[in-house]
Amino acid sequence: MKQVIPILLLAMAFTACQKEPDFNELSSELIVYTNYDKNVNFGKFATYAIPDSILVLDDKSKPTYFAANDPRTTAIIGAINSEMKTRGYTEVDNNLYADMGIQVSYVKDTNTIISYASTNPYWWYGYDYYWPGSYWNPYWWGWTPSYAYPISYTYTIGSLIIEFIALEDANASTKKIPVIWTAYMAGILSSNQLNINRTVTGIYQAFEQSPYIQSSVQ
Repeated sequence: MKQVIPILLLAMAFTACQKEPDFNELSSELIVYTNYDKNVNFGKFATYAIPDSILVLDDKSKPTYFAANDPRTTAIIGAINSEMKTRGYTEVDNNLYADMGIQVSYVKDTNTIISYASTNPYWWYGYDYYWPGSYWNPYWWGWTPSYAYPISYTYTIGSLIIEFIALEDANASTKKIPVIWTAYMAGILSSNQLNINRTVTGIYQAFEQSPYIQSSVQ
């Protein structure tokens, strides 16, 4: 029997006072949230860099990674690259020459509260960091992300998070790196394992509901 995966298109603009969906009861459904900085012109960017591995956050004390040759990594990053190139962006190998950075994180079986605000950003609760600013530029040690949109939610199922950061707009005086787009996918587990097909479907859906991601640089 062919499985039908419902996709719930919900605005990703939660605040702490809003009622949160029960993700435990939605573990069999693919849920895709996207949000972005509405003051950013995505058309001004031409190039991007993306790590060749995926950060994994679980109940361990330190983060691990899906390696570059892991089938999960190649499928996920391949889908992101396909969408980015279709929308006119060019991948570069050197982070220092990229307009945008794309960071991909996988969170499994972790009851996590996330709270982002433009003036007081936090990392994943219970972890010291995930993608440090120094990854993108060795001189950005100690720099933190800056979100122009507040987000707060909880979950206890496997999730994939994709974030665009505007490397060319990093602020030396505040040591903030702007996060301009976030995609969050829940319900991507099957038998407690990452379902690659469902995850890739979520990535395509995240881009589908984000038509403003389009380069206008010739």
